[in-house]
Amino acid sequence: MGLLKPVIQEDLELVEKAVDALFLAKECEERVQGIVFQNINIESEDLSRLIVSGTKFLNCRFWNCSFERAEFTDIVFQSCDLSGSNFHSGYFSRVIFDSCKAVGTKFTETRMQQITIDNCSMNYANFDNSVLKGLAFENTELNSSNISQCHCKDIVWKNTGLINASFFKTSLYGMDLTDCTINGLVLSDDSSELRGAVVDIYQAAELAKRLGITIK
Repeated sequence: MGLLKPVIQEDLELVEKAVDALFLAKECEERVQGIVFQNINIESEDLSRLIVSGTKFLNCRFWNCSFERAEFTDIVFQSCDLSGSNFHSGYFSRVIFDSCKAVGTKFTETRMQQITIDNCSMNYANFDNSVLKGLAFENTELNSSNISQCHCKDIVWKNTGLINASFFKTSLYGMDLTDCTINGLVLSDDSSELRGAVVDIYQAAELAKRLGITIK
């Protein structure tokens, strides 16, 4: 699956007072566009409804911040830490998360499309009730994450840790999980989420135990 890459101009502006620029944009309800944010550190602040496009975040730290209903289009997050932050009801389009940390981050009821998540730590992240279309998870940890009651389309999983992840009422139809670690998945009693999923023989043997089947 070929994902659309972020559309970002090459000569981005590096803002000196980057933190002030973010809060000013939120206060004035203005779009943040064509900027590089680098090495900024924000903790427990309200940045809800922020609108950002054509922008890079490099080595930035947003801990326990609120980004509720924020919009991110044509964005690169590289080596950033978003742990504990809240992106509830947010919108993401053509976004790359590269070598980022988002432990316990809340992405509930978000809409995500054309997203690449590579080499990231997202254990305990919550994507419940989200619309996920055109996502590639690569070399990423999503152990004990929640991806329940999601509408998914064109999702690619490569070398992804999904130990104890919850896919309750999220269909895995057509998804190839053979390159992932899927021990302890949380599913419905009838494991109907697995219908149409692609697994290898060893994963199938583990999953069969949920149905009371022993494979010799």
